[in-house]
Amino acid sequence: MQYKEFGRTGHLVSRIGFGGMRLESPEDIDGMAEVVLHAFEQGINYFDTAPDYLDFQSELIFGRAIGEIKKQGKPFFISTKTMAADPDAVRRQCEASLERLGIDTIDFYHIWCLVKPEDLPARKKKGVLKIFQQLKEEGLIRHICVSTHLEHGRVAAMLEEGEDLFDSMLIGLNVQNSHLRLEGVRAAAAKNMAVVTMNTLGGGVLTDHSDRFQAVLRPGDRSILDAAIRFNLSIPEVTVALVGFRNKKDIDQVIDTVNRLQTLSQDEIHEISTAMASAYKDMCTQCGYCSDCPEGIPVVRLMESYNYGMLKGMDAARRHMQYHWNSPDIKALLADCTQCRLCEEQCTQHLPILERFEILKQE
Repeated sequence: MQYKEFGRTGHLVSRIGFGGMRLESPEDIDGMAEVVLHAFEQGINYFDTAPDYLDFQSELIFGRAIGEIKKQGKPFFISTKTMAADPDAVRRQCEASLERLGIDTIDFYHIWCLVKPEDLPARKKKGVLKIFQQLKEEGLIRHICVSTHLEHGRVAAMLEEGEDLFDSMLIGLNVQNSHLRLEGVRAAAAKNMAVVTMNTLGGGVLTDHSDRFQAVLRPGDRSILDAAIRFNLSIPEVTVALVGFRNKKDIDQVIDTVNRLQTLSQDEIHEISTAMASAYKDMCTQCGYCSDCPEGIPVVRLMESYNYGMLKGMDAARRHMQYHWNSPDIKALLADCTQCRLCEEQCTQHLPILERFEILKQE
């Protein structure tokens, strides 16, 4: 495993972080804790979770694993988050996360899910930055961090709003969207912040459709997984790339990739980023932020199916809804849509979801 200094914090962290959103059997807390422990034993020491991941099971799984990790006497780092917009709720969620994780201090606590430019100013106005500072002074958190899906210069503006309080930034970055996010990554690094990337594998889009992403392969890459990880870790400003591990096999595969890693040149990074900017830039990464539809419409399933349509034609998208999700009648599925656009407001890729609904409804 490779390690890198975590921005201005002085911590030495693994280049690969464990993303706690995709464990394959979250109801099996002991079994999934073994997966987390296996990652630690393979050299991964950065663990990222959140209260809502896996319906609150993720933090419990990590907490179970931490009980064993502590016995080994080696450094490890826990990252979690809150999207609470008022101080009292931030404190309650922080204390609840500490309890689920079984720790006294959260290493990296994130102001979570800043999707629109006005999100951080609105929370700041309500006192969220101040309560984060108080939690740090009380020793409940070690570092104030920020998690965002903003693009281009909007990231730099957000960081200025943060008054230099942020020690690290979590941002969605991969070969598919790097043309939208590299400017923001560099803005954070210019402030001596650590940069952690999520959606490193595009929410599985890259590996699930590897035949369509052959352009990112370079000599030495055995697979799209190799290429995607190498791309992120070759960006000098990136400290950690998160991977959403499902099982031990996933971990071993990624560890092997990192051990073989030969970094790309900056010219190669630019070449790949430019090529991907003109192809597949509008694909859903299935991050799940659009899941809270007030009418119960399964937006993520529909957008995942639309990805298939982009790659193989819309008939493939409809077949995927029918046979994979057992939803043959898309029109009926969307009958209750009020076009409130909440899903579009929450979309981290800023996709025209309602327009895609209409396309999916066509015969």
